[in-house]
Amino acid sequence: MPSSDHDRVVAAVMQLPEYQRLIKSRNRASLAFLTVTILIYAGFILTLAFDPALFARPVAPTLTLSVGVLTGTIVTASAVLLVALYVRLSNKTFDPLLEAIVRKTS
Repeated sequence: MPSSDHDRVVAAVMQLPEYQRLIKSRNRASLAFLTVTILIYAGFILTLAFDPALFARPVAPTLTLSVGVLTGTIVTASAVLLVALYVRLSNKTFDPLLEAIVRKTS
């Protein structure tokens, strides 16, 4: 496809309402996931930096599991959960919009 045809297709796609919805939805979701991720990791790192003794304490007096190990596990699990949620959102929201765009431009 010559460059001018390619430029026309790109310009046409960018004008589609489905494309505008896709971009707006993806940007909003990305910002939300970024915010949650930063809050989780920053909370973990800041707690570690300013109160390291907290992470050394046991979760309960009868347990050998420390708060730090439990918190690290929760942080890791939250990353897995966030990825799973994003994949679900992508499959349910972004993929149908992308399919509509491809159908209109084909």
